[in-house]
Amino acid sequence: MSDIQLTAASDMKQKRNYKSEILKFTKNNFVVIAFIALIIWGGFASPAFLTLSNIKTVLLQNSIYAICALGMLFIVITGGIDLSVGSYVVVAVCFTAGFIQDGRGVLAIVIVTLMSILFGIISGTLIAYAKVAPFIATLAMTTILRGIAYIYQVGQNRRIDGTFWPKFIQGSLLGIPIPVLILFITYLIVTFLLKKTKYGRGIYAIGGNSETARLAGINVKKYIIITYALGGFLFGLAGMILAGRLSMGTATVGEGYELDAIAAVVVGGATLSGGVGSPIKTLVGAFLIGALMNIMNLMGIASYPQMIIKGIIIVAAVLMHRDSSH
Repeated sequence: MSDIQLTAASDMKQKRNYKSEILKFTKNNFVVIAFIALIIWGGFASPAFLTLSNIKTVLLQNSIYAICALGMLFIVITGGIDLSVGSYVVVAVCFTAGFIQDGRGVLAIVIVTLMSILFGIISGTLIAYAKVAPFIATLAMTTILRGIAYIYQVGQNRRIDGTFWPKFIQGSLLGIPIPVLILFITYLIVTFLLKKTKYGRGIYAIGGNSETARLAGINVKKYIIITYALGGFLFGLAGMILAGRLSMGTATVGEGYELDAIAAVVVGGATLSGGVGSPIKTLVGAFLIGALMNIMNLMGIASYPQMIIKGIIIVAAVLMHRDSSH
């Protein structure tokens, strides 16, 4: 083969490698690229979208969903799933308001936090020791928790207007809403746990192959219980924030929160088979969905078409990440 032919072949190979690298980068960063494209499109689609007040609204409205998504991320990384997110939220909303109304003050927040962690421990124990499938265990927990909320609520909303909790949650620091600050702190802690601790490395290993993780000396059962307890804590935190935003406790909230949390995690690149997941991409996934809903609201698109579009985006994300893993 002549030097010219060798040079041409080398150039073709470099071009193929270059295209392959671009394609790989696009697939690995699909959610970030999609989010940037959405922001640009939103700016053209509605003049109100990129205003400071609307950006604050999007951040505030979706901070609760994003916290739930970060809680779900822990669970999905282990190869599990939690269908009881909305029920954790409704229990936290009802009991936070009820305990504050009864005069327990800050102790109300502590009690609800411990309750949320306890429910997570129960789910984790059923999965780790009783070998109940995560789908079944958390589906049962869904009905149990919602039943507890309705029994406690007794059909009456518990108003907590003017108390310390709504004043705190509805406030801001340096112009940033408190729920957004709580989300940011939560993200930093989640990132630290997943990237810098033995626990984080352990749950990635469990999600990759639980038997291999066990043989490597990881206490799989203990880690699973901790994971569902962490999930419960974050779902409960989201519910406590919602109680503060609503200034009352009601058992009619929380519907569909688990689906939004799972959607954010999946759009963010995690796989439901476990072993894969990123806090920052999960956060971007949550706000991508939230920003899309906001843009469609500003454009006057009805809620039912919005549901269809959200479903299409989830499927597209799954297909993109599936292809990139092959």
